[in-house]
Amino acid sequence: MSKKGGPKAAAPATSATAIKNPKAAPAAPAKAAPAATEGTTQKSIVDPKYRNKYATPDWLGALIAGAVQPMVDKVKTIVDGETKSTKTVKVPGEVDVDALFALAKENGLDVAKYESAARGHGFGGRMRMTIRNMLQATAKQRHGVHVNGKFKEAPAEWLAEKKAPEAPTHKKDGTKIVVAKPAKEKPAKDAAKA
Repeated sequence: MSKKGGPKAAAPATSATAIKNPKAAPAAPAKAAPAATEGTTQKSIVDPKYRNKYATPDWLGALIAGAVQPMVDKVKTIVDGETKSTKTVKVPGEVDVDALFALAKENGLDVAKYESAARGHGFGGRMRMTIRNMLQATAKQRHGVHVNGKFKEAPAEWLAEKKAPEAPTHKKDGTKIVVAKPAKEKPAKDAAKA
């Protein structure tokens, strides 16, 4: 019973934060996982809003996909009213992780710690994302990347979007371009005494 004589209100849900800090707001209720539709399973851990954002790859993403993801045929069922038909479409296949590591090494990236990692479900996608980020830094420095022995120049629009320096800071082989700093003029001792 409360001080006013009525029944006590239900206590708010507690969380570890609320126990440590009684003034903290109560924990938000947990969201239920989206129910899978009958006959389908969700194979990706990527939130759909991000999947849609990155559905169309940029210059580097398309370049990497072309080098490490072979296109495969997939049969797609199309339902139009009562009519059902099938169509074969080309879609990117599984990531060839060994080709991805070879691409990284071709561009001078150290991926030894990733090569020794356990290769479970989602490993190819995580490596594609990680190595793509590493290659992006390389592409911004060199204004391009090496793919299958050829240097691919990055488009000016991509470089501008990624805020790359106007001039490459590294040569195509990865060595840093050393720019000589102008020598500071030293005041002549004789002129100061005169």
